[in-house]
Amino acid sequence: MTRGNERRILDQCAPALTGVKTGSLLKVDRMVCNDTLDLLSSFENDDVGTKLLCTRGSSSLILVYRRSMLSAALRDHDTHKFLSGMGYTGSMSDHLDHLSERMNNDIQHELGIFLGYPLCDVKGFMEKHGSGYLASGCWRVYGDVAMAMRIFARIRESRCRCLRLFDSGLSLYSAVAAF
Repeated sequence: MTRGNERRILDQCAPALTGVKTGSLLKVDRMVCNDTLDLLSSFENDDVGTKLLCTRGSSSLILVYRRSMLSAALRDHDTHKFLSGMGYTGSMSDHLDHLSERMNNDIQHELGIFLGYPLCDVKGFMEKHGSGYLASGCWRVYGDVAMAMRIFARIRESRCRCLRLFDSGLSLYSAVAAF
């Protein structure tokens, strides 16, 4: 895996790898998908999981997530009820498998839950078809703007700091660990 590919992983996934955000999406060329998953497996002892969500054409979409954060999100009563209405049942692994099945058809907006977006923002996006939002950044905000802005700032800080450390010569793993 080239440093360029590693930098792209960091650019897209630093917030999840550092624990600032529940999950991040990583789009990779399908030819390097297995190498990417192998590289990300070095984080598995650090509460990081990966799930190949789908492959379309020449691209694969990988969810990189914090196990503890996703588990907590899925245990939330309102989130559980919301996802149950879309056929999600069972364990976290079952939820990820169901998401992957649904993603094979098209992007599913409940994906936001797996990325750490607030439930009210995911529901707002779905109900208003992406319009009528109060603010936008890493996602469209339909609820607590102040909280979202604080999260957006932490996400930017995570990404910028990790990239700066990586660009100074640290490995992908070391840049994340130094955060």
